[in-house]
This record gives sequence, C-alpha cells and structure tokens, in this order.
Amino acid sequence: MKSDWDGAHEAVVHGTDEPGEPTSASPRKRVLIADPDDAARRMLVNLVESLGYVAVAARSTEEALEAARLALPDAALIDIGAPMLEGLPAARCMREVAGQSAMLLIALTGWGQPQYREMALAAGYDVHLVKPVGVDQLGFLLSMTLA
Repeated sequence: MKSDWDGAHEAVVHGTDEPGEPTSASPRKRVLIADPDDAARRMLVNLVESLGYVAVAARSTEEALEAARLALPDAALIDIGAPMLEGLPAARCMREVAGQSAMLLIALTGWGQPQYREMALAAGYDVHLVKPVGVDQLGFLLSMTLA
C-alpha cells in the first residue's frame, strides 16, 4: 500500500495486506506509532514493518487515539514530547480505549534521565525507550510481548 506522508489523512496505515494476497492463519500484529516528527515517524514505520508487523502512523497523540478507537493496536509507540511531556496523559487514554484488551504501551523520548523514565511508567506506559530506537531493541521487545 502506498503511503501519503504529506497528505490530509488523519492516520496513515502501512503494511496492510493488499486485496488478493493470501492471508496467513494468524493475522499480523498491529503497532501504532505516534510521532510529530516526519522523519522519525517514517523511520519507526519502516523499522516496525521490517520486523513483520503492520504499522499504523499518527502525527499526534490525538490522531493515535482516533486510530486506536478505529482498530485497536497490539502495541503503541508514542513520543511523549519532552520537554512539555504532552504524551504522558495519552497512556491513560489508550488504556481506556483498550479496556480489558492487552496493549503494550511504549513511551519514546530523546531524554533518558531517570526522572523521565519514572514519569512515563507512572503515567501508565509499560516501557520507556530513548531515541534513536535500535532494531534489535525494538525487535526483542515486540517479539517477547506480541508473540
């Protein structure tokens, strides 16, 4: 599926099966990526897709919540937006959208100080990752939780 990164779409879905393609016995896991930076979002989408997951991209936490309401992801990588930390409340909202369904919530930030990790975990994120995220790091995390 061809994506339109600069278009007016609220959320851009990547990696979905094209019509006519055979489907596997178990559907691929969906990973929602929310990052306002176009380059970072593209990199994360490519990374997630290279690991074999379906990537759903959003430009903001608001778009991410809307995308989650439309089709609940198995995991969400959300830029928490330091220094304003506007992505912290998104964890609570994502948990509300998920209800009783399990969803891995990963906070992304450029800040690795312990206080930001503690704030992310206290807000409801399962994991705090510092950018740039490595393929081995993300692959291991997703494979252990989305198996």
